[in-house]
Amino acid sequence: MLTKKHLFYFFFFAIIFNANSQNKSVVSGTVINKENNEPLPFASITLKNYPIGTISNENGEFDFYIPKSKQKDTIVVSFIGFISYEIPVSNVKNKLTVNLRPTNEILAEVVVSPLSPLDYIKRALEHFDENYPQNSYQSLAYYREKFIENGAVINKEEGVFKTYYPSTIDSAKNQHQLLLYRPEKDPQQFQFMREWFEKKQEKRKSRAIKKGEEYDEDEYDTDIDMDLGGPESVIELDLKHEKDNFLKQKYFKKYEYSFGEETVFNMDTLVTILFKGKKSIDYIKDHGKILISKDNYAIVRIEQNAKFNIPFLVKPILFTLGLGIEKPKFKKIISYQKYKDIWYPKLFQWDANVKITKRHTFSSNEHSDIKIGQVFFINKLDSLSTTIPKEKLFDSNEDMEEQVFNDIDISWNQLNIIKD
Repeated sequence: MLTKKHLFYFFFFAIIFNANSQNKSVVSGTVINKENNEPLPFASITLKNYPIGTISNENGEFDFYIPKSKQKDTIVVSFIGFISYEIPVSNVKNKLTVNLRPTNEILAEVVVSPLSPLDYIKRALEHFDENYPQNSYQSLAYYREKFIENGAVINKEEGVFKTYYPSTIDSAKNQHQLLLYRPEKDPQQFQFMREWFEKKQEKRKSRAIKKGEEYDEDEYDTDIDMDLGGPESVIELDLKHEKDNFLKQKYFKKYEYSFGEETVFNMDTLVTILFKGKKSIDYIKDHGKILISKDNYAIVRIEQNAKFNIPFLVKPILFTLGLGIEKPKFKKIISYQKYKDIWYPKLFQWDANVKITKRHTFSSNEHSDIKIGQVFFINKLDSLSTTIPKEKLFDSNEDMEEQVFNDIDISWNQLNIIKD
Protein backbone atom coordinates (compact mmCIF):
# COMPACT_ATOMS: atom_id res chain seq x y z
CA MET A 1 0.00 0.00 0.00
CA LEU A 2 1.27 3.47 -0.87
CA THR A 3 1.82 5.66 2.17
CA LYS A 4 2.31 9.42 2.29
CA LYS A 5 6.03 8.73 2.63
CA HIS A 6 6.06 6.65 -0.56
CA LEU A 7 4.15 9.35 -2.43
CA PHE A 8 6.58 11.97 -1.16
CA TYR A 9 9.56 10.04 -2.51
CA PHE A 10 7.73 9.37 -5.78
CA PHE A 11 7.03 13.05 -6.41
CA PHE A 12 10.46 14.08 -5.13
CA PHE A 13 12.30 11.86 -7.60
CA ALA A 14 9.85 12.76 -10.37
CA ILE A 15 10.64 16.44 -9.86
CA ILE A 16 14.38 15.80 -9.76
CA PHE A 17 14.25 13.65 -12.89
CA ASN A 18 12.16 16.21 -14.74
CA ALA A 19 14.50 19.05 -13.78
CA ASN A 20 17.52 17.11 -14.98
CA SER A 21 15.88 16.04 -18.22
CA GLN A 22 15.16 19.66 -19.08
CA ASN A 23 18.84 20.51 -18.88
CA LYS A 24 20.48 17.54 -20.51
CA SER A 25 19.91 14.15 -22.06
CA VAL A 26 21.89 10.96 -21.80
CA VAL A 27 22.96 8.84 -24.73
CA SER A 28 23.93 5.29 -23.81
CA GLY A 29 25.64 2.75 -26.00
CA THR A 30 28.38 0.25 -26.69
CA VAL A 31 31.39 0.59 -29.00
CA ILE A 32 32.32 -2.58 -30.88
CA ASN A 33 35.05 -3.66 -33.29
CA LYS A 34 33.04 -4.60 -36.38
CA GLU A 35 35.76 -6.99 -37.56
CA ASN A 36 35.57 -9.36 -34.57
CA ASN A 37 32.57 -8.11 -32.54
CA GLU A 38 34.84 -7.44 -29.56
CA PRO A 39 34.14 -4.35 -27.37
CA LEU A 40 36.50 -1.37 -27.68
CA PRO A 41 37.50 -0.16 -24.21
CA PHE A 42 38.28 3.53 -23.61
CA ALA A 43 36.91 4.66 -26.97
CA SER A 44 36.36 8.42 -27.24
CA ILE A 45 32.79 9.76 -27.38
CA THR A 46 32.65 13.53 -27.91
CA LEU A 47 30.65 16.34 -29.46
CA LYS A 48 31.89 17.53 -32.84
CA ASN A 49 31.77 21.28 -32.20
CA TYR A 50 32.19 21.54 -28.45
CA PRO A 51 35.00 20.18 -26.22
CA ILE A 52 32.94 17.89 -24.00
CA GLY A 53 32.97 14.10 -23.97
CA THR A 54 33.44 10.79 -22.22
CA ILE A 55 35.09 7.41 -22.79
CA SER A 56 33.78 3.86 -22.85
CA ASN A 57 34.53 1.45 -20.03
CA GLU A 58 36.41 -1.85 -20.17
CA ASN A 59 33.38 -3.45 -21.88
CA GLY A 60 32.97 -0.70 -24.47
CA GLU A 61 29.90 0.71 -22.68
CA PHE A 62 29.23 4.40 -22.11
CA ASP A 63 26.71 6.96 -20.85
CA PHE A 64 27.18 10.37 -22.45
CA TYR A 65 25.45 13.29 -20.74
CA ILE A 66 24.78 16.16 -23.16
CA PRO A 67 23.62 19.66 -22.09
CA LYS A 68 20.33 20.84 -23.58
CA SER A 69 22.11 23.75 -25.26
CA LYS A 70 24.14 21.27 -27.33
CA GLN A 71 21.27 19.11 -28.62
CA LYS A 72 21.88 20.33 -32.18
CA ASP A 73 25.49 19.13 -32.15
CA THR A 74 26.84 15.83 -33.52
CA ILE A 75 28.23 12.88 -31.54
CA VAL A 76 31.59 11.56 -32.73
CA VAL A 77 32.75 8.10 -31.63
CA SER A 78 36.40 7.39 -32.38
CA PHE A 79 39.17 4.94 -31.59
CA ILE A 80 42.70 4.99 -32.92
CA GLY A 81 43.03 2.61 -35.83
CA PHE A 82 39.31 2.76 -36.65
CA ILE A 83 37.08 4.88 -38.90
CA SER A 84 35.15 7.39 -36.77
CA TYR A 85 31.37 7.26 -36.50
CA GLU A 86 29.15 10.37 -36.45
CA ILE A 87 25.46 10.83 -35.64
CA PRO A 88 23.44 13.99 -34.91
CA VAL A 89 22.24 14.08 -31.30
CA SER A 90 18.68 14.65 -32.52
CA ASN A 91 18.79 11.36 -34.47
CA VAL A 92 19.51 9.22 -31.40
CA LYS A 93 16.28 7.55 -30.30
CA ASN A 94 17.48 4.35 -28.63
CA LYS A 95 20.61 2.86 -27.12
CA LEU A 96 23.47 3.00 -29.63
CA THR A 97 25.52 0.07 -30.83
CA VAL A 98 28.46 1.63 -32.62
CA ASN A 99 30.36 -0.73 -34.91
CA LEU A 100 33.70 0.82 -35.88
CA ARG A 101 35.56 -0.42 -38.93
CA PRO A 102 39.38 -0.81 -38.78
CA THR A 103 41.24 1.74 -40.90
CA ASN A 104 43.22 -1.00 -42.67
CA GLU A 105 40.21 -1.16 -44.96
CA ILE A 106 41.01 2.32 -46.31
CA LEU A 107 44.81 2.45 -46.08
CA ALA A 108 45.51 1.26 -49.59
CA GLU A 109 49.26 1.76 -49.69
CA VAL A 110 52.18 2.44 -47.41
CA VAL A 111 54.62 5.16 -48.36
CA VAL A 112 58.19 4.50 -47.28
CA SER A 113 59.32 7.33 -45.02
CA PRO A 114 62.75 8.95 -45.50
CA LEU A 115 62.84 9.41 -41.73
CA SER A 116 63.90 6.77 -39.23
CA PRO A 117 61.72 5.92 -36.22
CA LEU A 118 64.07 7.84 -33.95
CA ASP A 119 63.90 10.84 -36.30
CA TYR A 120 60.13 11.00 -35.77
CA ILE A 121 60.57 10.96 -32.01
CA LYS A 122 63.20 13.71 -32.12
CA ARG A 123 61.01 15.87 -34.35
CA ALA A 124 58.03 15.30 -32.08
CA LEU A 125 60.05 16.58 -29.13
CA GLU A 126 61.35 19.54 -31.17
CA HIS A 127 57.81 20.55 -32.24
CA PHE A 128 56.24 20.00 -28.83
CA ASP A 129 55.39 23.63 -28.08
CA GLU A 130 53.83 24.13 -31.52
CA ASN A 131 51.40 21.21 -31.30
CA TYR A 132 50.02 21.68 -27.80
CA PRO A 133 48.22 24.66 -26.19
CA GLN A 134 50.46 27.70 -26.05
CA ASN A 135 47.90 29.59 -24.00
CA SER A 136 46.66 28.59 -20.58
CA TYR A 137 43.37 26.71 -20.33
CA GLN A 138 41.17 24.95 -17.82
CA SER A 139 39.51 21.53 -17.64
CA LEU A 140 37.08 19.40 -15.69
CA ALA A 141 38.18 15.79 -15.36
CA TYR A 142 37.11 12.51 -13.78
CA TYR A 143 39.47 10.41 -11.67
CA ARG A 144 39.03 6.78 -10.56
CA GLU A 145 41.23 4.46 -8.53
CA LYS A 146 40.50 0.75 -8.07
CA PHE A 147 42.08 -2.06 -6.05
CA ILE A 148 40.72 -5.55 -6.82
CA GLU A 149 41.77 -8.82 -5.20
CA ASN A 150 40.59 -12.10 -6.75
CA GLY A 151 37.67 -10.28 -8.36
CA ALA A 152 36.50 -8.43 -5.22
CA VAL A 153 36.67 -4.62 -5.00
CA ILE A 154 38.84 -3.87 -1.98
CA ASN A 155 39.00 -0.14 -2.53
CA LYS A 156 37.61 2.36 -5.01
CA GLU A 157 37.80 6.14 -4.99
CA GLU A 158 36.38 8.63 -7.46
CA GLY A 159 36.96 12.33 -7.81
CA VAL A 160 36.31 15.31 -10.06
CA PHE A 161 39.11 17.80 -10.60
CA LYS A 162 39.25 21.31 -11.95
CA THR A 163 42.68 21.87 -13.42
CA TYR A 164 44.52 24.98 -14.55
CA TYR A 165 47.07 24.24 -17.28
CA PRO A 166 49.69 26.93 -17.92
CA SER A 167 50.94 27.43 -21.47
CA THR A 168 53.64 25.08 -22.77
CA ILE A 169 56.16 27.95 -22.72
CA ASP A 170 55.53 28.43 -19.00
CA SER A 171 57.70 26.41 -16.62
CA ALA A 172 54.98 26.37 -13.95
CA LYS A 173 53.27 23.08 -13.15
CA ASN A 174 49.59 22.27 -13.50
CA GLN A 175 47.29 23.30 -10.63
CA HIS A 176 44.48 21.05 -9.40
CA GLN A 177 41.39 21.57 -7.26
CA LEU A 178 39.25 18.68 -6.04
CA LEU A 179 35.56 19.45 -6.59
CA LEU A 180 33.91 16.10 -5.78
CA TYR A 181 34.98 12.92 -4.01
CA ARG A 182 33.31 9.60 -3.19
CA PRO A 183 34.73 6.30 -1.89
CA GLU A 184 33.46 2.77 -2.51
CA LYS A 185 30.17 2.21 -0.64
CA ASP A 186 30.77 -1.43 0.25
CA PRO A 187 34.49 -2.26 0.05
CA GLN A 188 35.57 -5.85 0.73
CA GLN A 189 38.38 -6.89 3.07
CA PHE A 190 41.81 -7.72 1.72
CA GLN A 191 42.13 -11.49 2.24
CA PHE A 192 45.76 -12.33 1.52
CA MET A 193 47.48 -13.43 4.76
CA ARG A 194 44.54 -12.00 6.73
CA GLU A 195 44.42 -14.95 9.14
CA TRP A 196 48.13 -14.54 9.94
CA PHE A 197 47.71 -10.80 10.33
CA GLU A 198 44.71 -11.11 12.66
CA LYS A 199 46.49 -13.66 14.88
CA LYS A 200 49.50 -11.40 15.15
CA GLN A 201 47.34 -8.41 16.08
CA GLU A 202 45.46 -10.47 18.66
CA LYS A 203 48.73 -11.51 20.34
CA ARG A 204 49.83 -7.88 20.55
CA LYS A 205 46.49 -6.93 22.06
CA SER A 206 46.64 -9.79 24.62
CA ARG A 207 50.15 -8.80 25.72
CA ALA A 208 48.99 -5.24 26.26
CA ILE A 209 46.06 -6.41 28.40
CA LYS A 210 48.27 -8.68 30.55
CA LYS A 211 50.67 -5.81 31.19
CA GLY A 212 47.80 -3.55 32.13
CA GLU A 213 48.75 -1.14 29.39
CA GLU A 214 46.28 1.19 27.71
CA TYR A 215 45.74 0.56 24.06
CA ASP A 216 43.89 2.16 21.21
CA GLU A 217 41.42 -0.12 19.39
CA ASP A 218 42.44 1.53 16.11
CA GLU A 219 45.97 0.27 16.69
CA TYR A 220 44.68 -3.30 16.48
CA ASP A 221 42.32 -2.75 13.58
CA THR A 222 42.65 -5.65 11.14
CA ASP A 223 41.40 -3.66 8.16
CA ILE A 224 44.36 -3.09 5.84
CA ASP A 225 44.53 0.28 4.09
CA MET A 226 44.67 -0.23 0.34
CA ASP A 227 45.57 3.36 -0.56
CA LEU A 228 47.43 3.48 -3.89
CA GLY A 229 49.03 6.80 -3.13
CA GLY A 230 46.31 8.99 -4.58
CA PRO A 231 46.02 10.62 -7.98
CA GLU A 232 49.41 12.35 -8.00
CA SER A 233 50.92 10.05 -10.64
CA VAL A 234 48.03 10.32 -13.12
CA ILE A 235 46.62 13.84 -12.95
CA GLU A 236 49.52 15.62 -14.60
CA LEU A 237 49.26 14.45 -18.24
CA ASP A 238 52.51 16.31 -18.71
CA LEU A 239 54.93 15.05 -21.38
CA LYS A 240 56.99 18.21 -21.32
CA HIS A 241 58.19 18.00 -17.72
CA GLU A 242 57.84 14.26 -17.06
CA LYS A 243 59.06 12.02 -19.89
CA ASP A 244 59.46 8.27 -19.78
CA ASN A 245 62.87 6.77 -20.51
CA PHE A 246 62.04 5.90 -24.13
CA LEU A 247 61.53 9.64 -24.81
CA LYS A 248 64.76 10.75 -23.12
CA GLN A 249 67.77 11.32 -25.34
CA LYS A 250 70.21 9.86 -22.81
CA TYR A 251 68.41 6.49 -23.05
CA PHE A 252 67.86 6.32 -26.84
CA LYS A 253 70.73 3.81 -27.25
CA LYS A 254 69.15 1.51 -24.68
CA TYR A 255 66.03 1.02 -26.81
CA GLU A 256 65.23 -0.52 -30.16
CA TYR A 257 62.91 1.58 -32.33
CA SER A 258 61.04 0.36 -35.40
CA PHE A 259 58.02 1.23 -37.55
CA GLY A 260 54.60 -0.31 -36.97
CA GLU A 261 51.62 0.01 -39.27
CA GLU A 262 50.36 3.47 -40.16
CA THR A 263 46.88 4.18 -38.87
CA VAL A 264 44.26 6.92 -38.81
CA PHE A 265 42.59 8.89 -36.01
CA ASN A 266 39.73 11.04 -37.27
CA MET A 267 41.38 12.91 -40.18
CA ASP A 268 45.02 12.48 -39.09
CA THR A 269 47.38 9.85 -40.45
CA LEU A 270 49.51 8.49 -37.63
CA VAL A 271 52.94 6.91 -37.78
CA THR A 272 53.40 4.06 -35.30
CA ILE A 273 56.81 3.86 -33.64
CA LEU A 274 57.46 0.64 -31.73
CA PHE A 275 59.98 0.74 -28.88
CA LYS A 276 61.56 -2.06 -26.85
CA GLY A 277 64.06 -1.81 -24.01
CA LYS A 278 67.26 -3.75 -24.56
CA LYS A 279 67.63 -4.27 -20.82
CA SER A 280 66.11 -3.13 -17.55
CA ILE A 281 66.42 0.47 -16.44
CA ASP A 282 65.74 1.02 -12.72
CA TYR A 283 64.40 -2.58 -12.51
CA ILE A 284 61.87 -1.93 -15.30
CA LYS A 285 61.96 -3.43 -18.78
CA ASP A 286 59.35 -2.00 -21.10
CA HIS A 287 58.03 -1.99 -24.64
CA GLY A 288 55.16 -0.32 -26.45
CA LYS A 289 54.30 2.16 -29.16
CA ILE A 290 54.17 5.88 -29.82
CA LEU A 291 51.64 7.27 -32.31
CA ILE A 292 52.82 10.46 -34.02
CA SER A 293 50.89 12.65 -36.44
CA LYS A 294 52.47 12.47 -39.88
CA ASP A 295 51.35 16.01 -40.58
CA ASN A 296 52.85 17.96 -37.67
CA TYR A 297 54.78 15.39 -35.56
CA ALA A 298 52.41 15.69 -32.59
CA ILE A 299 52.52 12.79 -30.15
CA VAL A 300 48.89 11.61 -30.13
CA ARG A 301 49.11 8.48 -27.99
CA ILE A 302 51.60 6.45 -25.98
CA GLU A 303 51.10 2.84 -24.89
CA GLN A 304 53.69 1.39 -22.53
CA ASN A 305 53.83 -2.18 -21.23
CA ALA A 306 56.40 -3.05 -18.60
CA LYS A 307 57.58 -5.69 -16.17
CA PHE A 308 59.17 -4.91 -12.83
CA ASN A 309 62.18 -7.07 -12.04
CA ILE A 310 62.38 -7.78 -8.32
CA PRO A 311 65.78 -6.59 -7.01
CA PHE A 312 68.24 -9.41 -6.29
CA LEU A 313 68.69 -8.35 -2.66
CA VAL A 314 64.93 -8.57 -2.03
CA LYS A 315 64.51 -12.17 -3.24
CA PRO A 316 66.12 -13.86 -0.17
CA ILE A 317 63.80 -11.84 2.10
CA LEU A 318 60.74 -12.99 0.17
CA PHE A 319 61.95 -16.58 0.29
CA THR A 320 62.43 -16.40 4.06
CA LEU A 321 58.87 -15.09 4.45
CA GLY A 322 57.53 -17.87 2.25
CA LEU A 323 56.34 -15.38 -0.36
CA GLY A 324 56.45 -15.87 -4.10
CA ILE A 325 55.76 -12.96 -6.46
CA GLU A 326 55.49 -13.13 -10.23
CA LYS A 327 57.07 -10.23 -12.05
CA PRO A 328 54.53 -7.42 -11.64
CA LYS A 329 53.14 -6.17 -14.96
CA PHE A 330 52.28 -2.56 -15.69
CA LYS A 331 50.46 -0.79 -18.51
CA LYS A 332 50.22 2.94 -19.10
CA ILE A 333 48.31 4.89 -21.75
CA ILE A 334 48.52 8.62 -22.45
CA SER A 335 46.33 10.02 -25.22
CA TYR A 336 45.46 13.44 -26.63
CA GLN A 337 42.43 14.93 -28.39
CA LYS A 338 42.45 17.45 -31.22
CA TYR A 339 40.33 20.58 -30.97
CA LYS A 340 40.69 23.48 -33.43
CA ASP A 341 44.01 22.08 -34.68
CA ILE A 342 45.53 21.95 -31.19
CA TRP A 343 46.20 18.72 -29.28
CA TYR A 344 44.85 18.72 -25.71
CA PRO A 345 45.28 15.98 -23.09
CA LYS A 346 42.44 13.45 -22.99
CA LEU A 347 43.29 10.30 -21.05
CA PHE A 348 45.85 8.98 -18.60
CA GLN A 349 45.41 5.34 -17.64
CA TRP A 350 47.63 3.19 -15.42
CA ASP A 351 47.03 -0.48 -14.60
CA ALA A 352 49.05 -3.15 -12.83
CA ASN A 353 48.70 -6.85 -12.14
CA VAL A 354 50.52 -8.60 -9.29
CA LYS A 355 50.22 -12.28 -8.38
CA ILE A 356 51.40 -13.30 -4.91
CA THR A 357 51.65 -16.70 -3.25
CA LYS A 358 52.16 -17.47 0.45
CA ARG A 359 53.59 -20.94 0.97
CA HIS A 360 52.34 -22.98 3.96
CA THR A 361 53.89 -26.20 5.22
CA PHE A 362 50.82 -27.86 6.72
CA SER A 363 47.98 -26.22 4.81
CA SER A 364 47.11 -25.06 1.32
CA ASN A 365 49.05 -22.17 -0.12
CA GLU A 366 47.38 -18.77 -0.35
CA HIS A 367 47.06 -17.05 -3.72
CA SER A 368 46.19 -13.45 -4.43
CA ASP A 369 45.60 -12.04 -7.91
CA ILE A 370 45.73 -8.28 -7.46
CA LYS A 371 44.63 -5.78 -10.11
CA ILE A 372 45.08 -2.11 -9.42
CA GLY A 373 44.45 0.82 -11.68
CA GLN A 374 43.97 4.55 -11.99
CA VAL A 375 42.35 6.56 -14.75
CA PHE A 376 42.04 10.30 -15.35
CA PHE A 377 40.17 11.67 -18.34
CA ILE A 378 39.14 15.15 -19.45
CA ASN A 379 35.41 15.84 -19.52
CA LYS A 380 35.44 19.45 -20.64
CA LEU A 381 37.92 22.06 -21.89
CA ASP A 382 37.64 25.80 -21.37
CA SER A 383 39.89 28.51 -22.82
CA LEU A 384 38.77 30.90 -20.05
CA SER A 385 41.11 29.88 -17.27
CA THR A 386 42.06 31.14 -13.83
CA THR A 387 44.73 29.93 -11.47
CA ILE A 388 43.67 27.88 -8.44
CA PRO A 389 43.76 29.79 -5.13
CA LYS A 390 46.55 28.57 -2.88
CA GLU A 391 44.17 27.47 -0.12
CA LYS A 392 42.29 25.23 -2.60
CA LEU A 393 45.27 23.58 -4.27
CA PHE A 394 45.13 19.81 -4.13
CA ASP A 395 47.89 18.21 -2.06
CA SER A 396 48.51 14.54 -2.84
CA ASN A 397 50.06 14.08 0.61
CA GLU A 398 46.72 14.80 2.31
CA ASP A 399 43.50 12.75 2.36
CA MET A 400 41.26 13.38 -0.63
CA GLU A 401 38.02 13.62 1.36
CA GLU A 402 39.40 16.52 3.38
CA GLN A 403 40.28 18.59 0.31
CA VAL A 404 36.93 19.03 -1.44
CA PHE A 405 36.29 22.63 -2.52
CA ASN A 406 33.18 22.56 -4.69
CA ASP A 407 33.03 26.29 -5.37
CA ILE A 408 31.23 25.84 -8.71
CA ASP A 409 28.42 23.81 -7.10
CA ILE A 410 28.74 20.88 -9.48
CA SER A 411 27.11 17.48 -8.87
CA TRP A 412 27.93 13.96 -10.03
CA ASN A 413 25.00 13.85 -12.45
CA GLN A 414 26.49 16.80 -14.34
CA LEU A 415 29.65 14.90 -15.20
CA ASN A 416 30.56 12.14 -17.60
CA ILE A 417 32.24 9.29 -15.74
CA ILE A 418 33.37 5.79 -16.62
CA LYS A 419 30.38 3.48 -16.50
CA ASP A 420 30.71 0.59 -14.04
